[in-house]
Amino acid sequence: MIFVRGLILALLLVVTHAHAGDDVALSGQNASAGQAALFVVPDVWPWGFRDDQGELQGSVIELVNRLSDLSGVPVRVQLLPLRRVIMDVTRGRGQFAFLFQSPDLDESTIPVETVLQINLMLMAMRDTDFPLTLEDLAGKRVGYVRGTYLGESFKADDAVLKVPVYDIRQAIDMLMLGRISAVLASDHNIAMTIDAYDFPAEEFRLQEHVKGQKARLYMSPASGNPEHARLFKDALQYMRDNGELQRIFQTSSGQ
Repeated sequence: MIFVRGLILALLLVVTHAHAGDDVALSGQNASAGQAALFVVPDVWPWGFRDDQGELQGSVIELVNRLSDLSGVPVRVQLLPLRRVIMDVTRGRGQFAFLFQSPDLDESTIPVETVLQINLMLMAMRDTDFPLTLEDLAGKRVGYVRGTYLGESFKADDAVLKVPVYDIRQAIDMLMLGRISAVLASDHNIAMTIDAYDFPAEEFRLQEHVKGQKARLYMSPASGNPEHARLFKDALQYMRDNGELQRIFQTSSGQ
């Protein structure tokens, strides 16, 4: 009897050990996902901001949290000025960032995945009659979010008087006061700002400037974790397939 009890106990220990091994294998498929991934997020509404209670909010914040849920990778978020985000992900103080695609970033960081494509729009007051193109805005003041990459043509344009602003809400206020002639921003940013701050949408006119500007997940070549990047890429594909990316960023652009 003692022998039988000992045999049963030994078998239970073996089975228990086997199940414990299964748990380890399942959780990490994320074997290197235990350490938190540091995302640096631009402090630009509506991408990333703090609400009145000091909580992190915004479309990129929602995306980062969802990637963590799907991949099993814990994340930390630092909300920083846009130029600081670019500097940190380039130099290794941040590991991952979502930013508009640019040749400079493609060269200085590691592009992981194109997250989505967003249209860049020029916006003016409806009672103006000048064409909404950079050529026709030569000599006029155009507001844009400071540090944002808005395509090569805008970057290289020296004829337009570029007016950097903190966010598109400030730009629209200036537009309505006649302090600038036009605003250049993404369709997502413009639509969200008009809706959130009850600007009179009927008083503006818009013209597509760049169709399908890419927004990418970038990884720091100095500090990024390639296994995290792989897991995030898989999660992004899942979100693209089920429409989550389009819902979060409220865009009809092709993904």
